[in-house]
Amino acid sequence: MPPMSLRSRTDLEKAEAEYKKNLETEEKLGRKEGMADAYGKLGIIYLTLGHLDKAEEMFKKSLEMEEKLANKEGMASDYGYLGTIYQTRGDLKQAENMFKKSLKINEDLGRKQGMATVYGKLGEVYYTRRDLDQAEGMFKKRLEMEEKLDNKEAMATIYGYFGDICRLRSDLDQAEDMYKKGLELFKATGATRMIEIMNTMLTNLSKSPRQ
Repeated sequence: MPPMSLRSRTDLEKAEAEYKKNLETEEKLGRKEGMADAYGKLGIIYLTLGHLDKAEEMFKKSLEMEEKLANKEGMASDYGYLGTIYQTRGDLKQAENMFKKSLKINEDLGRKQGMATVYGKLGEVYYTRRDLDQAEGMFKKRLEMEEKLDNKEAMATIYGYFGDICRLRSDLDQAEDMYKKGLELFKATGATRMIEIMNTMLTNLSKSPRQ
């Protein structure tokens, strides 16, 4: 996680104090919906700050409330965040379990953006494991959805992963094609940092010996 600027850390700490007050009020009133919302907001703050144990505790409490309320969207979101926490810790098995639970709910609700996001997260888990076929399958599903949503930045990121997968398979020509597609899409979105990364990947690839 990138280091945070002092100002944004201060803003987050102010928000934390505010949501803690809200939570106290909602708990006194016994309002499950308000409690779930406050737990979730605190979870996001702690996750952003890198306080994974606190974030996990908050999302689990939020999930408990959302289950009582039968709020499927809230449950899908909490499972997704819990998956991200386990992924960050390197607990890929638990991350996969959480993402699959989130995906099932998103599929049942027909939430396309939710499905697309979780396909990508599962793709990352499989890629990290070097289970390249499963990773490719998940990224393809995400790409299909992001194309329909015309989400160029997400599409560019997926092409970057496709490039990595092809490179690991020693299919360097295909890797080059994928990186170039990613580069063009990042250029279209003006993502300067990602344009640099794609150019670096292409430069490194050009130095690799071809079969």
